[in-house]
Amino acid sequence: MKKILIVEDDAVLRENTAEFIKGENFEVFVAEDGLAGVKQALKHLPDLILCDISMPHMNGYDFYKTIKQIKSTATIPLVFFSARTEYEDIRAGMQLGADDYIIKPFDFFELLKVIKTRLAKYDTIEQINDEKFNALIKHQRLGVFIYQKGKFLFYNETLATIFGYDYDEFSSIYLEDLFDDKYCNKSKLLNEIDRCLKDTKGSISFTFEALHKTLNTVFVELFGSVITYKGYPSIIGNVIISDNKNLAPSILKLTKDIPTKLSSRELEVLELICKGKSTLEASKLLFLGQRTIETYRANLLEKTDSKNIAELIMYAIRNRLITVN
Repeated sequence: MKKILIVEDDAVLRENTAEFIKGENFEVFVAEDGLAGVKQALKHLPDLILCDISMPHMNGYDFYKTIKQIKSTATIPLVFFSARTEYEDIRAGMQLGADDYIIKPFDFFELLKVIKTRLAKYDTIEQINDEKFNALIKHQRLGVFIYQKGKFLFYNETLATIFGYDYDEFSSIYLEDLFDDKYCNKSKLLNEIDRCLKDTKGSISFTFEALHKTLNTVFVELFGSVITYKGYPSIIGNVIISDNKNLAPSILKLTKDIPTKLSSRELEVLELICKGKSTLEASKLLFLGQRTIETYRANLLEKTDSKNIAELIMYAIRNRLITVN
């Protein structure tokens, strides 16, 4: 069920709108002003936000600017509604990046149409991105995954094969299913992964004897870096069959002390990418223009033969551009 957040200071309009939307099979949350709206957005991570402009404590424009600065809420689509009809107000909202604008008073079925249109648009974008990701992770020897809340949200066929499963049946496998206390310290590995996920700059690497579908074991090495995916901390990484049985679970960091074809500045940019920093955040940290950062990112992709940022992070992991703390 899709989640809708309504941020509106008019109590009657807020409750009537909420009742109507609930009746159309949506889960609805409400907030009486922008400050309360930020709290609700962080708590529930809605699929769409409907927001008034003129509100006490924090108006709609400031609310929108605030949620766009928070990673977990930055991509949530937002529709402004207001009694204002001046062109400048509409233009101001759209220039901020709002997805649509509805003038009050509005017809509920007109509002419903806008909601469904915007949700359908974002569902299509997500589907396209998912398909692109799946197309990029085909690798004959390297298992690729995105891990979140115990599950592999994305994985390639190689990852399933390493553990003896077909691609489709591996969808029901949890990470802890691959750990067996007969062969490894299951609780220690799971705690180490949880600790890594709590560190937004974290990376992790360990080897373990995994439980194969045949109930035999296979010795593998897992590398991963923390990213934010759909509002939640996740690990993107690789699994390979390994003969190295001496690598213990450890939090990792990028190192610049090893031979590399990358310049020192490119390594600095790569470090920030591995930490999940945006172009804007990297430009502020390195005191460079955003366009310059984009140039470095493009150079990194070209030099590492990576098709996207996910592959670039995997390159850093595979080529040991990391060291144990």
